[in-house]
Amino acid sequence: MAAREAGFLGPGPIERHLRHAQGFTTLVRGQLSLDMVHLLDLGSGGGLPGLAIATELPAVTMVLLEANERRAQFLERAVRQCGLQGRVSVTHERAEIAGRDPLYRAAFDGVVVRSFGAPAVVAECAAPLIHLDGWLIVSEPPGDEGASPPQASEGVRWPRDQLVQLGLEPVESVRGEFGYQILRQGQSCPERFPRRNGIPSKRPLF
Repeated sequence: MAAREAGFLGPGPIERHLRHAQGFTTLVRGQLSLDMVHLLDLGSGGGLPGLAIATELPAVTMVLLEANERRAQFLERAVRQCGLQGRVSVTHERAEIAGRDPLYRAAFDGVVVRSFGAPAVVAECAAPLIHLDGWLIVSEPPGDEGASPPQASEGVRWPRDQLVQLGLEPVESVRGEFGYQILRQGQSCPERFPRRNGIPSKRPLF
């Protein structure tokens, strides 16, 4: 409710946003193979899905990465209110800078992304943060169910031959009430990525 009042949650019923976050939680649970998993919520905004994942999955530690100062301050309060200070931290920084910081580069088992940018921007900003064999789960825009097979949508939005330059490979396109794309960090992200601040969106790789 606080995220909605602050204008950080987006339109639509709160219950729908929570179901969307639950979808992330279910997919993250399916990726868990370690006793402790270190995740990052890229462009966390109002705290979904990061706070929901951390609340439901006690094996997860989480970094909420947010470039907007006001939103980052909101997230810090939300983490305290949820009693998650021991497992969840907030980093107020641009993704391009975090991806070049040794503290964050290749430091995460997985990255989740609810609303950050176009696929090329998400991929370039997320890949440097994920270690080898880690994974990326991205929310996909709604579409007409059954209009095209998931594989076709995946190939258009997440082209395998372009993702390989970041070390990423598409794994699965999940469709239901909400859509999600799962990718794997099959190779380490090259040191030249991410490019300078703003360049991933101004000159997308694909």
